Order: sequence, then C-alpha cells, then structure tokens
Amino acid sequence: MTEYNKENLFPARITERYLLNKEGSSKKTYHITLDLTGSNITYRAGDAIAIFPENLPEDVNALLEALDMCGNEEVTDPRSGGIMTLEHFLKTKVNLIRIPVPLLKQAGDPKLLENEAKEARAQFIASHDLIDFFQMHPTDLPLQELISYFAPLLPRFYSIASSPAVSPDAVDLLVATFSYKHGKKEKRGLGPHYLCDTAAMHTTPIHSYLHPTPHFLLPEDPATPIIMIGPGTGVAPYRAFLQEREAQKATGENWLFFGERNQATDYYYEAYLESLKKKDFLSLDLAFSRDQKEKLYVQHRLLEQGDKIWSLLSSGAHLYVCGDARHMAKDVTSALHSIIETHSSEDPKIFLKNLRKEKRFLLDVY
Repeated sequence: MTEYNKENLFPARITERYLLNKEGSSKKTYHITLDLTGSNITYRAGDAIAIFPENLPEDVNALLEALDMCGNEEVTDPRSGGIMTLEHFLKTKVNLIRIPVPLLKQAGDPKLLENEAKEARAQFIASHDLIDFFQMHPTDLPLQELISYFAPLLPRFYSIASSPAVSPDAVDLLVATFSYKHGKKEKRGLGPHYLCDTAAMHTTPIHSYLHPTPHFLLPEDPATPIIMIGPGTGVAPYRAFLQEREAQKATGENWLFFGERNQATDYYYEAYLESLKKKDFLSLDLAFSRDQKEKLYVQHRLLEQGDKIWSLLSSGAHLYVCGDARHMAKDVTSALHSIIETHSSEDPKIFLKNLRKEKRFLLDVY
C-alpha cells in the first residue's frame, strides 16, 4: 500500500521524453516516462496519473511586482496550513489565471459590482489574469487575507499509456502541448509546458499521485473482444490495454480506431501498433483528417465497418471511447446510433444505455 496520495504527493522524475510527431507536423505531442521507484504505487491499465505543474517564474515575478512584494514574505497556505514563502506559494499553489469574484468586489469598480453586471464581470475575468488585475487595482489588504481569496492550482490528469505488466515502476504518458489566447496574452497550456519544456530530466520533482479509474478497465475475461476508439492523445490508455492484453496472451479480438491530422507526421506509436497488426494481434482502422480533400474522422471509419461493429457488440464485445468530449465523443455516439439502426431492430438509445449498465460501453472523455 502506498503512502502517497492527493495530500502527500510523490516526487516522480522524468526519465524519458521525446517528440512523437515527425518533422513538418503542425503539432507537438510528447512521450514522457515518469519513474515511480520507491512510491509503492500500483496501477492498472486504464488508470490516470495526477500531476501538479508549477507556474512560470516570469509570471510569478510579474505578480510579485504587481503586489509590490519581494517573494520572501512568509505565508500560511490557507488549505494545507503549511508555512512557506510567498514566492513558493504563488509558484506551486495558485491559479494565476483566474480572478476570484471576491477580489473584484474588493477592488470596488462600480462597473463590475452592479447586480446587472454579471456579463461584464464574466468578460473581465475571461480577458484578464491576476497580474492584470493587481496592475489595474493595487491592494492594501493584509497579505494573509489576500491569498485566502486566490483560486487553487489544480492537478492535471493524464491517462497512463503503459501497463504495469510491462512497466511496474514507471508510467508512460502522452502529452500534447497547446497555446491559447487569454485577453491580449498568448498562454501556453501549463501542464504540458511544465512536463514537456520546463521540468528538467531526472532532477525536477514531478509532484504526482495515482488517480484510479472507477470504470475504464479491460474485461476480466481475456477472450472478450474489445473495440477501442481514441484519436489523438485518446490512444494513450489503449497502448496500456494492448501491452496488458499481450502479457495476458489474450485471445479476444483487439480493434483500434485511431486518427490524427497527417499519417506521415502524426501517427503516434506507429511502430508498436503496426507490429501488433503484423502479428494479427490488432485490427487497425486509421483516419488522418488532413490527408485528403474531405475531412476523415474515426466516426467515418466506424460507419464503414458498421456490420462488423454490430456483430461484435451483439456478441459481447466491450467498447471504449477516449478523447475529446465536445465533438468526437458526440460524433462517435451518433455513428453508433446509425450502426445499430442500420444493422439491427434494436432501439439505439436503449441498446447503448444497456451497454453502459453492463459496463461494456465505457468513456474516458475530457
């Protein structure tokens, strides 16, 4: 039993990190290995790891300047009760993007305080960060009271891309970097930037804990067929599943639907997946959206294989969907409805609802 959890984080180290995309890709997605030696953490294929990133030093320094503080001031973390310097607190404990509403009220800006100013407050918060806020609204609140209003820095969750049968003392992760606009500022995704760029190999402690899945697990019987749908980084848990099924010498069919932008540059774990295909251990359907004029996605590949999908589902297969919740998961569910309507007399809603009850239709979407 491990002593490490959400309240007592394990300082993992990065032992491997490399770019999965090839030259010419419009993306940067990394394979990262975290060493868990000494943690006694035991995980299952399908579990996730939670990681607390650190804020960028330049952002911390900018906020200290806006607060007219040097950073050596001693503060007590309002949540843990731990005593630390203000600089360390801002670096490791605070969401520097989010402006809590109580601070807006403290600022006393009448345009943001009126009852009907809800939309104005939302727009202000969406286009400013804490640095902007204190540059615009210097504060004379006592420091300890001030930090009690700050939103906490939350963990980032990553599906584990390895099986404990292959890698019991380490976990592999698949991490996509990204940037976004926040007001006038270009921001980098904090978790990916920390893991892929900022943290030093072998030395920077990556404060983490295991986040077990309540449901996204392989069937107990290795003879059960599995259908895995996971474009982009959604393929991560399926690499773990396939390593596990190999170790089990599973006889059930393994079928993966994977997609990305371009096959030449964005086919993650190509060598491994193609080797399994050659051994007839894996059926592969690929959808690279930008390799042809018409966009092609995993749901289109599903529809092409509708008769076989229905045959497997109606005979006990488990179906998994991992990745984007906003578009992909909805489009995949719509494709499944169409397949069930076309190839059976079942009501698609009722059939999929029953699959979920039987824990045979499992989603890990975000």
